[in-house]
Amino acid sequence: MAEIEWKGITWKSAYGDFSVRELLTILKGFGPMEVLEFEKPGCFRGSLSLSLTSAGVKEITIYHLETIGARRKGQGRAALAFLRAIFKGEVYVEDPGEEMIRVQDADGESLIFWIKMFREGYIDALESPVCSLHKRLKESDLDRIMEKVENAVKAKAEESRLKEHGSGD
Repeated sequence: MAEIEWKGITWKSAYGDFSVRELLTILKGFGPMEVLEFEKPGCFRGSLSLSLTSAGVKEITIYHLETIGARRKGQGRAALAFLRAIFKGEVYVEDPGEEMIRVQDADGESLIFWIKMFREGYIDALESPVCSLHKRLKESDLDRIMEKVENAVKAKAEESRLKEHGSGD
């Protein structure tokens, strides 16, 4: 399986066996839509797909994004900005937290991160079983979604705390 370094990131196919030339074609947005794995050593790693819409717009769909290294605060935001800059396209996130796309240890907190990234303009859309974020979403609806997710995270943390310390019996 070919592996290349392009724009400071190591890239390889997630499922197929592509040549270096085929990987470069996909990375430049002219090949078929494929899922690629990537890693910027010491910073972040994940998987994404690239496609070109019929209108000629690049779409980047992120399936997995994980920050790595000693300094992690701010690295997710930096990774999204970096990916957006090198591909110059719209960024979508699909089903963050679903085990079927290999997101490790995902929970409501990761969804809070993605909602913040949507609000800050780092991603253009998000689809998950919990919520759907898109450009036409009203700010009040986004606030309601964020509150719902934060409350669910708090409830889950409280439930874990009670299980850990016993129910008080």
